Amino acid sequence: MGVLSSLYTGVSGLSAQGEALGVIGDNFANANTVGFKASRAEFKDIISWSI
Repeated sequence: MGVLSSLYTGVSGLSAQGEALGVIGDNFANANTVGFKASRAEFKDIISWSI
């Protein structure tokens, strides 16, 4: 495993965590909004976004 591969793995993990935190933030900010439907960060959505 090369250095660039290791860096890509780290960046990919941070990106996935950032996406999950964004979803949580949206849910929290709109918790009292009438008609808002909460969403979930699914692994398949995060993986398709990064490819």
